[in-house]
Amino acid sequence: MRYFLFVGLLLLPWFSQAQVDSTQIFCRAQPVSSIGILDLLAMYRQRDTLQSHGASGPLRLQINGLEVTPTDSVARRYVASLDADYPALDSLWFSYLQADVQAFASQKDSLMLHLRAKGWSARYVQAIRNLKRQQQLKATGRSQVLLSFHNFNLAADVGIYSRGRYLRRSPRYTQMGQEAKLLGLYWGGDFLGFPDPGHVQRFANSAALVRQYPLLAFEFEKYRDHYARIYATGRTEHVQDTKELLVTLNRLKLGQICACQVARIPPQNQSHTEAASVVADSQKGWVYLQPQGENGYYYDLGRWEFASKK
Repeated sequence: MRYFLFVGLLLLPWFSQAQVDSTQIFCRAQPVSSIGILDLLAMYRQRDTLQSHGASGPLRLQINGLEVTPTDSVARRYVASLDADYPALDSLWFSYLQADVQAFASQKDSLMLHLRAKGWSARYVQAIRNLKRQQQLKATGRSQVLLSFHNFNLAADVGIYSRGRYLRRSPRYTQMGQEAKLLGLYWGGDFLGFPDPGHVQRFANSAALVRQYPLLAFEFEKYRDHYARIYATGRTEHVQDTKELLVTLNRLKLGQICACQVARIPPQNQSHTEAASVVADSQKGWVYLQPQGENGYYYDLGRWEFASKK
């Protein structure tokens, strides 16, 4: 009997893990004893509460009746990201990503030296790309992502030329890709579903980037509904990177404070301005979220949990 009990205890964590769907997460209402500025900013970025995700403008933050101001570098980056429709992510996050940005620059230089040693005419046609341009490319079908490694200065596109003419297709791109991989880069020609033979990047995929730099999850959260839609509708073999990203984002959020998805009846004697706001009362268990110039709503406070498998 003791043997079976011992085995059962060993298997319990495995069965518990098997019962959850790590690609889906939800906010379970529960008491929250304390709350911080980063919690407020994370709730403002949630995709399932605010309908508007344009620039926040000046953001009013309040915890238990007291106005709070971001003072640390992380909170200031989050506020800067929220404050612009198209924040310059390469500069906003440069100091955080500096080691890999510099390593990638060295890899790019080495790759170009290798290509020119072959007698090829080649150059980088694009490296840093702003968010507005990225989303234009997505809208026209020339990219499949709303947030790219280019936006963090961790990707580049190689152009190969013959007699001064840009080669859109050439076996040389495959050779270039092999050279890039020998240098530790990842080649876009290996992408499933949307191969990009001129593209090289520092990390295997977005999930790998977020695992290395978890603060960047804040930027990817803006597009969570897009990733969820791709995962739900795409071919299994084409959405493994998207699945990995969702699971990575969810694991980082697990247990963190959230605004539960269904709006609640507003408390009495509350007044608000037109400014974008996140107002939380941990003692009464609610948070108020309002985009600039739009209606705001109250939500129960809670914590993120994995959804159960269906």
